Amino acid sequence: MAEAGEPYTTPMPQMRPEPPPGPRRARLIYTALACAGTAAAIVLVFTAFSGDRPGAAPASLHQGRSATGPAASAAPSTSASAVPRPVRLPPVPTALSMVVHPGAGTPAGDFVVDAKSGIGYAGFAAPWRTATAPAPFVHAQRAGRALIVSCPMPGAVPEALTAPEAYRTVAARAARWTLRFQPEGGSLDWTASQPLRRGSGWLLGYRVTYRIDGRRHVSEAIVAVVGTGRTKPALLFATVPDTSQELYRDLNMLFWTLRPM
Repeated sequence: MAEAGEPYTTPMPQMRPEPPPGPRRARLIYTALACAGTAAAIVLVFTAFSGDRPGAAPASLHQGRSATGPAASAAPSTSASAVPRPVRLPPVPTALSMVVHPGAGTPAGDFVVDAKSGIGYAGFAAPWRTATAPAPFVHAQRAGRALIVSCPMPGAVPEALTAPEAYRTVAARAARWTLRFQPEGGSLDWTASQPLRRGSGWLLGYRVTYRIDGRRHVSEAIVAVVGTGRTKPALLFATVPDTSQELYRDLNMLFWTLRPM
């Protein structure tokens, strides 16, 4: 009889230990255990990477830093192949006029005609220069970490893209996609949402706030989706970091000169 306060346990019956398995039986046991371990490892790998479907996840600001060094971390990425983690965008304003940035801006160098995309827009003199366009863009201008690029709209596009609301929806999706070209670890605020000045389409502007080496920085960006009468609309994307604030006015000039060709 157990004392008060002590748990009552039923005595376990005495069992004779089994003899050790023979060599053949031991090999079978070890083989089964090895197979089970391999299967478990495969399950863990597929579970860990189940969300890494190429092209499935929307882009975000949380992309890794460039391999070219810390100084390049604020520069737009030169590749769109990575699929970063999703970011939740604020609701897109139905109407928000683009701010006219102060200053004279950069003198015009030429007029860019992106024949593949079906659009034209301002080209700029120094410090801008024509550069190799990161995929999937067709045309690119760079000024340090500032970037202007254009291409046919990546990904699937709705067939009936005529109403301004439809263009605004596609522009929001395009803006999310362009975040892969922004520094990591930032937050986004909309700065513009309005129809294009010429032709059908929509312009979105956004400001990205982020930190590099503990210091707060911002980049101003615009994303325009332009109807061209082709299967896919054109995409124009430009971003300028606060280290080149004198180029902010060039974002206005891009918007004012953008047109279908």
